[in-house]
Amino acid sequence: MMRKAFWVLLLSISPIVHANGSLGVIGAKSESVYKETSSRSASLPNIGYEGEHFYLQLPELGYRFLPRQSLQNFAVGISYEGLSFDPDDSSNATIQLLDERDPSIMAFASYRLGIFSTKVAQDISGKHDGYYAQVGLGYPIPIGTWKIIPSFSYRHMDNKMSNHLFGISRSESIRTGGAIADYDSGAISQIRYGVRAIYPITSNANLILGISQTKFDNDILKSPIVEDNTVNAASLGFIFSF
Repeated sequence: MMRKAFWVLLLSISPIVHANGSLGVIGAKSESVYKETSSRSASLPNIGYEGEHFYLQLPELGYRFLPRQSLQNFAVGISYEGLSFDPDDSSNATIQLLDERDPSIMAFASYRLGIFSTKVAQDISGKHDGYYAQVGLGYPIPIGTWKIIPSFSYRHMDNKMSNHLFGISRSESIRTGGAIADYDSGAISQIRYGVRAIYPITSNANLILGISQTKFDNDILKSPIVEDNTVNAASLGFIFSF
């Protein structure tokens, strides 16, 4: 879950802080929903580019059909979906026998109207062949020299994607000697709340702070490898815009 939380925070920051491009570094710490798995920390470079139509906002590369400053826009592209799990991150010896839940590459189509956005994404990497549909809201609020951006999103994840992350195959169950029963995960949903704060150190340099909470529906707790349905995350970064 660490990689997912990091990429979500990074994606939500990128379009707001740069004009044509940005360079920087973002660090994040996130909890995990998996059993006996500690919080993880990570830091990655932030690289962004904003053309009139083409854009790069890690982890997303896309094309907008209207100029970027338009009130509404439709875009298509590909993105790196970092939601994943390495069994070795768990201290549970039985869970360590399971397969990795690898990240995936998704093709997406999105629509934005003011503060409202929608997105549908389909796996094209063959990791799970699933999809998700998402709606979100976000609006920047100036407070002195700070810019505060509260956000909200709802995501529906189909059974193929959720099963990749939380299901247990028959072969995996056998590998554990039946200690972990096989399990097919159905479609699930999640709600994410977040607040980001941007402070301009100079006209081109920005300090970024962010916190978020992601809550999956209770069905996720039916998985034998999940112990919680809530993930809290925090981020801190520095972005130089040009």
